[in-house]
Amino acid sequence: MSYDVHITRTEHWTESGSNPISLEEAKAYFAGQADFNYSSGLSVKSPFGTLDIAGDFFNWLAEEDEQISFKYTDGRITVAGADDFVIEKMIGVAAGLNAKVQGDDGEEY
Repeated sequence: MSYDVHITRTEHWTESGSNPISLEEAKAYFAGQADFNYSSGLSVKSPFGTLDIAGDFFNWLAEEDEQISFKYTDGRITVAGADDFVIEKMIGVAAGLNAKVQGDDGEEY
């Protein structure tokens, strides 16, 4: 199980539905970011096959061959297993959405 980091507008990310980032807002914001693209699903390949995940994803081309998926759900945007490099990008995204970055345990970045 990985540790998630969230972009939210609420005191705690678990309450994101009370002051949500709308999917339309997120799509409009990311449409203006040249290093992101939107997808309505994600395919993850492993030695055991391919796992298809439905949902709304904003995919960041962080490096030439590295894609980081920002998943929209329940009024927030979540990245699984974000490191310091990704969290810095998330802070910039949060500023553009008038939001903040918060970890699973409630700590703010």
